[in-house]
Amino acid sequence: MSERKTLRVTMELLSDTIFGSGFSIPGGEDIAVCIDGQGYPYLKGSTFKGLLRESLENWMDWTDGSLETVNTLLGAEKWNGRTDGRRVQVTALTLADKPADPAECFALRTFTSLEDGIVKEDTLRTASCVCAGQVFSGELTCDAGDVALMKNVLMAIKWAGTMRSRGFGAVKVTVSDEKKAAGCRQGREEGGCVRYRLHTEAPVFVTNLSRSRSNSYETRGYIPGSAVRGMVMSELAARMPEWFQAHRAALLSDQTRFLDAVPVVGDLAPLPSIKGFYEDKEETHFESVLIKENGKVSAGYKRAKLGTFCALEEDTVRYWSAETDGVTRIQRNVNDENKNTEPFQNRYLSAGQDFEGCILADDPAVMEKLTTALTDTVWLGADRYEGFGKCTVTWPEAVQQPTWLDEYGCQESEENVLYLLAISPVTMLNSCGEPCGIDTQRLAELLGVETVTITVCSTSLAEFGGYNRAWESRIPAVQMYDQGSVFRIECSTSPSLDAVRKVELQGLGIRRAEGFGQVLFLSKSRFEALQHKAAWQKEEQRTASTVGDLRRARYRWVMQESERIRRARREDNLSDSQLGTIQALCEKAIANDGDYDELNQHLKHNCKERGPRHGKRFEEIQTLINKVLETPLAETLGVPCAKERDSTEERLRLLCLLFDYSRKKADEKEASGQ
Repeated sequence: MSERKTLRVTMELLSDTIFGSGFSIPGGEDIAVCIDGQGYPYLKGSTFKGLLRESLENWMDWTDGSLETVNTLLGAEKWNGRTDGRRVQVTALTLADKPADPAECFALRTFTSLEDGIVKEDTLRTASCVCAGQVFSGELTCDAGDVALMKNVLMAIKWAGTMRSRGFGAVKVTVSDEKKAAGCRQGREEGGCVRYRLHTEAPVFVTNLSRSRSNSYETRGYIPGSAVRGMVMSELAARMPEWFQAHRAALLSDQTRFLDAVPVVGDLAPLPSIKGFYEDKEETHFESVLIKENGKVSAGYKRAKLGTFCALEEDTVRYWSAETDGVTRIQRNVNDENKNTEPFQNRYLSAGQDFEGCILADDPAVMEKLTTALTDTVWLGADRYEGFGKCTVTWPEAVQQPTWLDEYGCQESEENVLYLLAISPVTMLNSCGEPCGIDTQRLAELLGVETVTITVCSTSLAEFGGYNRAWESRIPAVQMYDQGSVFRIECSTSPSLDAVRKVELQGLGIRRAEGFGQVLFLSKSRFEALQHKAAWQKEEQRTASTVGDLRRARYRWVMQESERIRRARREDNLSDSQLGTIQALCEKAIANDGDYDELNQHLKHNCKERGPRHGKRFEEIQTLINKVLETPLAETLGVPCAKERDSTEERLRLLCLLFDYSRKKADEKEASGQ
């Protein structure tokens, strides 16, 4: 395996620069720049790679080099995804020294088009640009033999961003050698499990095809075991090819099981959010249908909001989700007229998060080598050569079993009633080889009991496919019970703890080598004690957002929620005059220093006191108004917000802005005849 080197890249802005994001801000600038979750600008890794390709092509032309070198280092069309030792990997360029207020990074510029020396009608545009003098830094990793070439090519980059012909985007790039990262802590304890944590240094693409559309690609809220498996296999095959070939069967079979790496917070042991919990509309009463005798949901209850992962703390379910973000991209190919150049959106796992995963192995010789592939820096997911997928392994260690099994599993022989939780998607095969969910007859054999009966369950289904790089074809999608699905099962007799533990460590069903089929028998006493839920909150909240960040977030939220208002007008027959009265009461409450008692009385009168048919018109709008008024602005908008910027008056103004926008869009549709 050839040696890889990492270079530290620094880009200083010599003039104002526009790192275009591909979209505009309603009510704000027509050309927006890329900003991170804290409101600071950055240069996308894919854009950085584009600048590098442009500079490398010029360098090859100047030095009479081969353009084939460009494709070797930066990739070409129809790449099959295999790891290539000479391929260059880059990260996004982020601010090296961030000011306290992100607004200091930006300036607004206004442009028009001229026609015969006169301003052309409808051409006024506003662009947000990153102010000159700021310094951005990132990394480039390449083969050791290409370091000198990469340094020359990087320092040849003189312009970045859009509108270069108008004086924007002059930059100065410098390069230095990156110090080698410290090695990871290696575990010494003997065990059949390698536990590790990944810290996302860059965003990670793990596309969820079942939820994606033609121009929008969703992400999973975790790093699948199949992605970790592919990375580890590539590393082992490159570093020790003879050993890999000798142990290939054990590595690629169910004898070695790569579990999903899931988001962790603090020291909590993560579980997928358990299904089967329901709550009333006010989210004040919380219950599980699995512990009720009849297994039925109470009248008026809905499935509880529990994020995607959770931890069990005494009588409370503490829940959270991975942080995700998105980017607008476009596939360009000027040589192919039939190529689709429409913009599309990618969702990804945000940088700066920790994910914990486990690898289970039956062969001690395999266990011994697995941690060698989990050292320092690894690259995961899609677009690993486009500025995505860089992760740091913070600590791999050998343990006896996964953390959640110690924390939440059965620790002693219990009754014959068990609660089976799907830690990862699971399905078993029946005698005909067809997916059948849970095969109770086979499960009874594994538990060493005569019969197993599923008395109550709460589940969801999803399809899971894949892609085989060796065969260059997709793996047929299989429908499985999704993670978090839970079953109450009754055994004819109480199974032994050893039998329960063996099922938990070996898993159930198909594709266990990729992390599927992992299950946990929950401690009955801990599960039945759960009566409350609470969202996990970071100990240190991020600093206050700027006015500009809040303004952008307000308009994004308004556009997202406007469909809700239009649906209420269309389906609930909420008239313009009724909506106008509600908005007038909101504006009156603003004038009265946030006292919205009259608004509450109006909604209560229409929802409760004028009959169910009339009240149904106001249900949707009342739910929305109550949620906005009772939720912190930062949570509603999804951006940090200082306490002094969050008030009842601000929340009422947000509602008025939504009503105005919804009415405007409705008028536009009527005018166009839609």
